[in-house]
Amino acid sequence: MVIKMQQIIDWLKKHKFIIFLFLFSFILRLLIVITINTPVISDFKKMLDASLELVNNTSNYKSMPYFITWGYQMGHVVYQAFLLSIINNLLFLKIMNALITSLTIVMIYIISKKLSNEKAAKITSIIYSIFLFPLLLNTVLTNQLLPMLLILVAINLWITYIPKKIFIAFPTGLLLAFSNILRSETIVIITGILVYSLFSMLEKKDIKKLILSLLILLATYSGVMKLTSYTLQKSNISPSGLENKNTAWKFLTGLNIETNGMYSAKDAEVYAYDEQKTKKELTKRIKEDYKNYPLLFLKKIKIVGLNSDLSWSVGHLNQQTTKILTYLNQLFIYFFFIMALLSLIPLLKKKYKKAQVLITLITIIYFGVYLLIEVMPRYAYSIQIFEAILTSITLGYFLEIIFNKGREKNAKTRR
Repeated sequence: MVIKMQQIIDWLKKHKFIIFLFLFSFILRLLIVITINTPVISDFKKMLDASLELVNNTSNYKSMPYFITWGYQMGHVVYQAFLLSIINNLLFLKIMNALITSLTIVMIYIISKKLSNEKAAKITSIIYSIFLFPLLLNTVLTNQLLPMLLILVAINLWITYIPKKIFIAFPTGLLLAFSNILRSETIVIITGILVYSLFSMLEKKDIKKLILSLLILLATYSGVMKLTSYTLQKSNISPSGLENKNTAWKFLTGLNIETNGMYSAKDAEVYAYDEQKTKKELTKRIKEDYKNYPLLFLKKIKIVGLNSDLSWSVGHLNQQTTKILTYLNQLFIYFFFIMALLSLIPLLKKKYKKAQVLITLITIIYFGVYLLIEVMPRYAYSIQIFEAILTSITLGYFLEIIFNKGREKNAKTRR
């Protein structure tokens, strides 16, 4: 008993910062979700209503064009229904958001520490924990939060164990599949891993292990996705499984010159639920508007990279409060964006840890994807997490320079 108690004390001492970071983040988020009563609107309202129907064994949602066309939204619906079957309360869903995003911050710290140093990882994770946009997003029933936590755990497994332990590719594939079931953006991460692995293979080390790891990852991911989609369809939970029956829609919206690639209610009325019309109109617009795309792409980079939009979480509050919060939030956005850009300095100088290449690739791919599909500032949630990790690299680089200069100065003084 004494030995076990000592082991617990030793474990607590070893992980005291992680415990502090989690508790600080969770308590802060808990206070936010309790005090700010954000109304459920837009797509989140549709998904919540469908979740409640699942709990109550009704099925009106199955005849809705929204779920018939975009079956991939059903993953989040089922997840919410599961939680509501435990405690049927909206606040409980938001408390779960707070728990999930607190663990996300812990993962930012863990990954940052592997790519930078202890001090830089601590500073970055604490700054991110008070970043207003992700903090206030806990009040929204968005499908962005749990998928990103799963992605970070998967990335941490990959950079820690692959290619040394090939079997780790299996849980990594599982995590990425579950993430994609909840929100379909995991293709960005898989693309990043594939390109990163290609760079690793160029070093001519562990090529067979890397190839085998990738095959296991892809087979697991693909198998789980297909099995889940089939199960949802055959169990009559989702009429379309996880299928997207209008894949061109996001591109039509994303390449809309008039709306700068943002959602168009006008387009939605005509094209949202008709794939053939969408494809025809998309082809027409590409031919007519392609010369305007360079400017459109710049505008979209600004929208998803530098624009602040707290309307989803605090838009119901008075304008003055929202204005102040937006200004403060903008400072965080610029800080992480600039620091992420500066992380290219140690990369170009070849003073970096290998996994930085993966995080940089994923960030670039995210921006590349959003050049083509629909954007809104809220979609920056995923990107800003990777920017935060890159920020720790920049901080670590500068702290090392300051430390070395201080050491040189002390050495000269002693002489």
